[in-house]
Amino acid sequence: MHFDEHKNRLDPEVTVLVDKIATLTNRISSSDLPFIVALEQWRVESQQTLDSYYHEKRRNFLNSRLEEFNRLRTSIKELIRMTAATQENITTMKTSINSIEKELTQVQFNFRPLLIDDNLIIRCTQDLLPFPPSRREIELTDCSYAVLASNKQHLLVHREPALCLLDRQLTIVKETQWPLDDISDICWSSILNRFIVVNCKYVFILDEKTMVLELFLSSDAINWIRGTCSYTTLYLSTEGIGSSIFEYSLVSSSVLLKEWQSPMTCTNNEWIEDLKFHNDFLGLVIGSYTNSDARFELRSSTTLISLWSIQLEGIYSMYPIRCCSIIDHQWIVVAFRNPKIFHISKDGKLLNTDQYYRSPSNICQIGNDLLAIWDRKCIFLQSLF
Repeated sequence: MHFDEHKNRLDPEVTVLVDKIATLTNRISSSDLPFIVALEQWRVESQQTLDSYYHEKRRNFLNSRLEEFNRLRTSIKELIRMTAATQENITTMKTSINSIEKELTQVQFNFRPLLIDDNLIIRCTQDLLPFPPSRREIELTDCSYAVLASNKQHLLVHREPALCLLDRQLTIVKETQWPLDDISDICWSSILNRFIVVNCKYVFILDEKTMVLELFLSSDAINWIRGTCSYTTLYLSTEGIGSSIFEYSLVSSSVLLKEWQSPMTCTNNEWIEDLKFHNDFLGLVIGSYTNSDARFELRSSTTLISLWSIQLEGIYSMYPIRCCSIIDHQWIVVAFRNPKIFHISKDGKLLNTDQYYRSPSNICQIGNDLLAIWDRKCIFLQSLF
């Protein structure tokens, strides 16, 4: 009896869902969807731009040659009127006419193909959250460290006991054994064209073509926790309260360039939970030992002066909080405990939050169009458009 009542109660809800899917399916085939309308307008405007470019080039090509012919015609009339034509005049005009004729009929022009960037159309970043359900994911092992970094085509992750290189479909394309116990962080260096893998005592360079690890630097006295790269510099932050930031050259054999210490980095009751370089600035997640709060700051990468700061409300800073830059110089911050995702504007305003994810512990952008989110034992992909 109870089962029948439960079934009877659910049947109308299931019917509503079926009808809703049918309605939306029918609407997909229509042409009045906002995206389709906007896409058609973009197509028309793009065609107008192309047509305008074509007519301008055509007009300039023909008019310049007609102007030259008119000049030569005027010169010939003047010579006839003056009866002063010399063989040199005639030879010069013949040369000019032959040159134009050759240009009209024989000279080859190189027309570069019109390349269409897949990222010409992107989702408005203000509407990024909440994320829709992801259709691509990969499951990880229980002992995997929540570290990940990417270049334009690949994502490097730790999947115990290996470092795995994933493509944009989250398929493992290469892997190599990780020789140490822990991994603190991973980042990508454009100038080296290599991944940089950070351990608490060692920093390695990884060539994605060969998957060979090469020691970059080591330290007995310092515990590294986070790393990020500008074009020529590696920034490493230290573990624990009163965190320091070290700058190492990527072009001069890991020469130490500068050390930033507390209170310039953070107070003695705070620590740097994450740092990311973007567009000559450093994004810092700073946790507090005093009240378990956290904040996100954008700082100059050369002076560490703060441009703006935003409090990350309702999270617990004793657990992982990671950040990454996205399109339009905006930022995403993910928090593991009291799980939440923050979307922050380029001027430090909170645009939106998302609490749908179970326990996000890391995030990075792949190319210009994808986000990879580490959530417990899985990595999910989210589209930025």
